[in-house]
Amino acid sequence: MSAFEIFVDDDRYSVPTLLLITSEDEALARREAVALLLASRHHLGVELCRGDDRLLALGTFAQGARTEMSTARQRRVAE
Repeated sequence: MSAFEIFVDDDRYSVPTLLLITSEDEALARREAVALLLASRHHLGVELCRGDDRLLALGTFAQGARTEMSTARQRRVAE
C-alpha cells in the first residue's frame, strides 16, 4: 500500500481540498482521482501526488494551476 494526496478544486471553496488516501498501486489511485472529479459538478479539477511527485493533473490543475503544497515541493526538489 502507498500513500497518495489528492487535491480537489471545488468551486464552493477558496482553497483546494486535500484528501489523503492509501492505494495498492498508482493506477487505482488515478481512478480514485478521476472518480472524485466526476463525483460533483462543483469539482473543477484534481491533482494526484505521491511524495514529491505530481502524478496526475486534470481540469483546472491541468491548465497549469498547482496547489501551494505541490509548488513548495517543486521548489524544494529544485534546490
